[in-house]
Amino acid sequence: MGIWDNAFKIPEPPEPTPEEKLLLDALAEKVRARGLGDVAAFVVESTSPLHELGAQGVTFIEPALTAFFKKEEVEKYRALLENRKAVAYLVTRLNAEKPEKDDPNVKKRP
Repeated sequence: MGIWDNAFKIPEPPEPTPEEKLLLDALAEKVRARGLGDVAAFVVESTSPLHELGAQGVTFIEPALTAFFKKEEVEKYRALLENRKAVAYLVTRLNAEKPEKDDPNVKKRP
């Protein structure tokens, strides 16, 4: 098989770095704080074939986005959108249950 062993292999994307995980955690927390975690996870998961195209779209409208965001932030989010493992991590964070605080004034059902 020689040369055909790697002929059609797609390289695996890298695991998100701790810095990228912090960025994704913050994004997921903001979305979940608004009660949209499940909806956002559904949208991100269902549009997974289009993430590469979306990243190219971000590249196209980057000059307009830099009016509202820092260029470094736009580049980070674009790189995360291209990385399948980073998107999968975001989906798991969006689906994560928020730990409920124990309020002594609230009676729990048995």
